[in-house]
Amino acid sequence: MKISVFKSILIGLLVGLLVVVATRLVIILLIVGAIFRLSGRGKWRRKQWKEKRMAFVDKVRGMDDEEFKNFKENFEGNHGCHSNYNMKNA
Repeated sequence: MKISVFKSILIGLLVGLLVVVATRLVIILLIVGAIFRLSGRGKWRRKQWKEKRMAFVDKVRGMDDEEFKNFKENFEGNHGCHSNYNMKNA
């Protein structure tokens, strides 16, 4: 009987502690999420990345045959990294 009462008390304390800690954690995460959502930085970064990608595509589309051949050789040699190509033509 004593062990059963102590188990119930211990389980109740652990559940209560979990509720308090989880509630605070959830509230903190909601506040941080609201701050990021209201600041709009996520949309800004996605838009900025999309604009850079489209500018790169437009640059490739605007190349003549010789430039595209050089670009393609350099692109394949660097396993898809075009940073060296941009450094040469900057």
